[in-house]
Amino acid sequence: MEKPPLTNSERLDRLIRRLQEGKETLPESNSSAEIEIRARPIPDYDSSAEIEIRARPIQLPPTVEQPPLPAQPVAKFKPIGSLRGYVGFFATNNIFSSEVDPIQDGLVFSGLTLASAPLALGPKTYLSAGIDGNLIFYIDQSQFNYNQIRFYVSIYQQLSRRMYGELGWSNQQLFYAKDGDFFSAGDRFLNENSLRLSLGRRDPLTQRLVLDSFYELRFNFADPDSRNRINNSLLLSLSYYWLRSLQVGLDYQFNLSDFTLRQREDQYHRLYTHLTYGISDSTNVSLQGGVSLGGSTDQNINFDGWFFSLNYNWELGKF
Repeated sequence: MEKPPLTNSERLDRLIRRLQEGKETLPESNSSAEIEIRARPIPDYDSSAEIEIRARPIQLPPTVEQPPLPAQPVAKFKPIGSLRGYVGFFATNNIFSSEVDPIQDGLVFSGLTLASAPLALGPKTYLSAGIDGNLIFYIDQSQFNYNQIRFYVSIYQQLSRRMYGELGWSNQQLFYAKDGDFFSAGDRFLNENSLRLSLGRRDPLTQRLVLDSFYELRFNFADPDSRNRINNSLLLSLSYYWLRSLQVGLDYQFNLSDFTLRQREDQYHRLYTHLTYGISDSTNVSLQGGVSLGGSTDQNINFDGWFFSLNYNWELGKF
């Protein structure tokens, strides 16, 4: 016996029950889905309709990514000072600038410089200060070995693109390093304060050739006061930058010293060559060699002779 056909409401109830059963048995999914219900006619029944249920994934909107946080600027280390070291050798055939029986000898020296970084006082004005300490040894005349300490402060002013000026004060003190016939180790034999005014200029002649000119007026006030004097010096230096780190040049220097408390005036000329090589950004070596010509109103003084020097400088650190 045939069963009567299901009514539309009965079909709908069955489909809803199947849907509920399907929900209980479907595995969990990471993606969401929406239920779509459609009604379509059944071919065997003209007036009936079958309900079709489909599940299709819901298209979620794309995830909005948060923009990355801006990188925090790293504070750049700005040093306030530096420590440099140096060693050198100086040789001449008239170590004491003597007219009578000149002595050929050499000096070996080493030292440290503690210097402040330039402090800007204005757009083109800078203040700097520092302290030097040196040990000086004679090769043969070792009884005259001495130690030096020097303090200095200066104000630098950029006057133009190629010219600058500097006003400075310094104090140097010299001490005997060994006992002698008339002095003891540690005795101070010079305490000198200096005020100086200098002007400098740099003129590029070609891409590699540069002319530096420099003038300095210095007033020295010393203890003993027999060393009080006014000093004028002029330097002309022609340098050729062979490589970025290598420069060679020819230099001329003139010096005139007028002693204020006694009848003495010294003057000399120096003509020499120089070579400077930068081993690294913080280390360099330099050589100088040439002749000196000059004299004094003091008949015992003579500056004629040759000289040679070798210097090695390096930066120990910044702080």
